[in-house]
Amino acid sequence: MRKTSREFNSDTVIENIGYLCGRPELPELPYWETINDYLKRLDPGQLQGVVCGLVRRLLWSRVFEDSRIRGRYWQVIVDGTQLESSRRELDPKSLYRIHRKGTPEEYREYYYYVLEAKLVLRNDILVSIMTEFVENEGSEDEKQDCERKACRRLLKKLHGEFPRLPVCLSADSLYACEPFFEECRGYGYHYILRFKEGSIPYVADEFGTLRNREGNLQKEETEDMTLWSDYVNGIDYEGHLVNLLEYREEKKKENGKGKEKRFLFLTDLAVTKKNVRATAEAGSRRWKIENEGFNTQKNYGYCLEHMYSRVYQGIKNHYYLIQIGHMIAQVMEAWESLWKKVRQSREQKHRRILESWKQDKLKETMQEKEQGFQIRFG
Repeated sequence: MRKTSREFNSDTVIENIGYLCGRPELPELPYWETINDYLKRLDPGQLQGVVCGLVRRLLWSRVFEDSRIRGRYWQVIVDGTQLESSRRELDPKSLYRIHRKGTPEEYREYYYYVLEAKLVLRNDILVSIMTEFVENEGSEDEKQDCERKACRRLLKKLHGEFPRLPVCLSADSLYACEPFFEECRGYGYHYILRFKEGSIPYVADEFGTLRNREGNLQKEETEDMTLWSDYVNGIDYEGHLVNLLEYREEKKKENGKGKEKRFLFLTDLAVTKKNVRATAEAGSRRWKIENEGFNTQKNYGYCLEHMYSRVYQGIKNHYYLIQIGHMIAQVMEAWESLWKKVRQSREQKHRRILESWKQDKLKETMQEKEQGFQIRFG
């Protein structure tokens, strides 16, 4: 943050930011400590509102319609990640875990945890649509908050902001449970979940019993891979009809058998021989929230795990700013006609954008474009 303050402390950057903010006579930019003091007091809901507003603009543009599951449902991936951990108590609302319990070396590790919902716009564009922080009430007598409780709050907020959005949720096997199915039914959401046999043993047993009778096993050969798929529809679990599909793939090798990968997915969407592979591929996109999402934000310049503030509210607001910045960057990077012509790494490209921001006056650039537009069409 100190480095950013130094880099932005130039007349051109001040003029550009003033132009964007409608403050043409902006005398200076606030120092990073001033920004942090502001973020400590800002209601995080305000930045969540900015995130939702940006998502609405992207949806209204209608350029991502082809990404809908079965041409109808927007895929929203839900997953959680840890932000910061320490042996010292971070905040009364932070979570904690006990290590080496019952030994003289026993200690508590305190940490912040967030549950994130990301909207899939393309295979390489996953943007934040809703965030819910997993946090305690501040009393050690209360049972700790958990990801499932946070998910109920997140889905309620998501439906409140986008009541008519047709959603298909993707998540890991933690959510393969009756309360989650009930929540989805109440909001009209569909789901494709990663499944493990131990998640709901009854469903796994029914699948094993019925799969041979149903006769849905398929084998497909591609140039470099052999694919198998199988599925059973209409398994009744606590009044919910669920469908379980198995998907296996084996890469071909010249010498010997290749390594096989096997996946199970649970969904309430009807599975057929025509859509089984597409359904499995949609379920597999759940891992993108970890790779293109959290991993990118932690290891490629966004410093998600950095402790930007010592006040919990400030940490929340920094998290939202990272989501907004990453959203903008992904849309820019997806502009293939421009981005791929620049044969540089992502970090180098972002550095060039920053240097342009520091050197080129935005007001003059916009005026030149407006004059060119008037000459061309005027």
